[in-house]
Amino acid sequence: MSVNNHPSAISRRRLLQGMGILSVAGLCGSLFPAVRAAAAELHDSGFIPLSEFLVNRRVNPLLAARYYDALHRHDDQFPRKLALLQQDIRPGKYRNIDPFLQHNPVGSDLRQAAAQIISAWYTGVVGSNDKPELIAYAEAMMYLPARGILVVPTYGSGPLSWAAVDNKPAYQGPAV
Repeated sequence: MSVNNHPSAISRRRLLQGMGILSVAGLCGSLFPAVRAAAAELHDSGFIPLSEFLVNRRVNPLLAARYYDALHRHDDQFPRKLALLQQDIRPGKYRNIDPFLQHNPVGSDLRQAAAQIISAWYTGVVGSNDKPELIAYAEAMMYLPARGILVVPTYGSGPLSWAAVDNKPAYQGPAV
């Protein structure tokens, strides 16, 4: 019986597979604490609890970090707006978002800041119409009511879009 056929022998393939698994485990072990720390930082900053209040459900901490960064990039006044929102929506002041909306008129700074955050979570897009930034597509909350029933569409605006843009023809596909 050769050494490689012995049941207790370790083949080169098994050794490489084991090394690969250990490498991935080591990499994941070093990445996940950073993700947890970033999520804890966002929770401590108040963005995650504020988001959860505004959308009335738990939010994904990884997406929260991406939305938070994008909102800051697209609106240099966002930190001020966020601080005002956090002052107004303190624990116990509002039972849910309905009293908040009744207390803050349409067009107020607080209502606009809340709308920015809610819009980001529900559409998955941050930014104005001229410079939108896609943060999440299939994970956008607008698809939650139909999740498991309907497939999230895999189409949208792009070079072959049917939507009219700036008085250009509605179909913007390749010229024939």
